[in-house]
Amino acid sequence: MGGSFLEALTERQRRRLTDLARHVDYSAGSTLANQADPVPPVLILQTGFVKALRTAQGDTPPMIVDLFGAGDVLGLEDCLIGGSSHLAYVATKPVRVLEVPQKAFRRFLHDNKHAMSAAVEALAFRLRRRAAALGFAPAKVRSRLTAFLTRLQVVYGIPGEGGVVIDVGLNHADIASAIGASAASVNSEMAKLKNEGYLTTGYKTIHVKKQLREDGPPLFPAPARARRLPQMKLGRRELSRVSAEAPAV
Repeated sequence: MGGSFLEALTERQRRRLTDLARHVDYSAGSTLANQADPVPPVLILQTGFVKALRTAQGDTPPMIVDLFGAGDVLGLEDCLIGGSSHLAYVATKPVRVLEVPQKAFRRFLHDNKHAMSAAVEALAFRLRRRAAALGFAPAKVRSRLTAFLTRLQVVYGIPGEGGVVIDVGLNHADIASAIGASAASVNSEMAKLKNEGYLTTGYKTIHVKKQLREDGPPLFPAPARARRLPQMKLGRRELSRVSAEAPAV
């Protein structure tokens, strides 16, 4: 997985970006931006999690299309094309963001090729993850659910004793929205996964205890083998020369 946008910047670039921005705190459930806001600022998450929602029509419920965590950039696509907000953003946990005016952030990228490359790379990784998620759209609810949980495990999971904890502030209704399923079907499949020993759940948390998918990452990666440094052997001639040049003790 790619690192965050902020991690890719130099210390000088981070200071410059901070000079252009202001810190804003939001409580869980707060709306950071609405779909179709005309000139949305760019928001760089420093703490917490934010869900991105898209409403297709006025009379349809919004669908969760993405999730953002610390270091991620919200509104990057809109900034690059100078457009209105194509998504709504709602905090799922208390968050702190760096809020940068759209035009100022675009100038910052144009003036810093390294920062522009970091932004494009972050966007590319996110686009790949969204495409992978869309690939599961025709699958059954269980496959969509386990694929979604596996992605959360990979990107935002916290390794711990006996598995990986997913603590991003999503409830079952949010998960249903994210995978295009009904809340009832998600509740049913989550109950089956719990009964089969794959996971346990708490308040908006999921503790994954067994690997959810054959194509998913192992929960307990094998410890890295100790590396053996190659021995630099000297030939007789070189050894004689080194001994002759060594100072007497």
